[in-house]
Amino acid sequence: MFKTKIIFTLIIGLFALCANAQERILLEGRVVSKDSMIENVNVKNITTGRSTVTNSSGKFLLNVKTGDTLLLTHLGLNDHIKFVKPNEVALGFLLIEMTGHTNELDEVTITDVSKINAVSLGIIPKEIKILTTNERRLQTAGDFKWVHLLGLIGGRLQVDPILNAINGRTKQLKRNILVEKKIQNIMIMEGQRDFMLNDMNLTAQKLEWLISLAVEEEKIQLVIDSNNEGQLQIFLIETWQKYKD
Repeated sequence: MFKTKIIFTLIIGLFALCANAQERILLEGRVVSKDSMIENVNVKNITTGRSTVTNSSGKFLLNVKTGDTLLLTHLGLNDHIKFVKPNEVALGFLLIEMTGHTNELDEVTITDVSKINAVSLGIIPKEIKILTTNERRLQTAGDFKWVHLLGLIGGRLQVDPILNAINGRTKQLKRNILVEKKIQNIMIMEGQRDFMLNDMNLTAQKLEWLISLAVEEEKIQLVIDSNNEGQLQIFLIETWQKYKD
């Protein structure tokens, strides 16, 4: 009877230890950039949705556990994603380094002139969009709007947009443009393959599945157009958490 009580007590204690191992702990962290302590860094635990801000010494306190994903943002610094590791939880301390937006580049010699154009030379402003073949065709064909019928009044009716709308050419060109954008977005996400394989620990099959889901998300174009690698990585993580279960 006495032995049975001891075994029962040990089992209860083991379960308690396992339960505690899964609980989040209040972990101290410090954010640095080039050996300087960074104040007012927003540190968000994407897994729980909780966030905090670093103090004047770059320190913060946040409840985390192994496997949690932290997002660090600060004006003037690149967004940083941090996956909490078991040894960091055991140590009870996180040291995170963030980098600035600009990096000093080594001197280079330009041998490839294929990318030298009117925009790079400053002849035309950067805001002018370079159209794809289908976008140029749509611009030439004209997109029919009901306002075109007002041209009947002044005798300046634009015939091409109406004819193209009737024969379906405009609709086909718009469909082609959407397909082009989807292909471009897939290629851009393919550029994050190392991040998805190594940091998100996805298999090649799950990676392809994630891309196929992400390219259909409503806000994918806004994320791509932001040209922000950090936002794209966050978008991939959020999409994976949304569909993985």
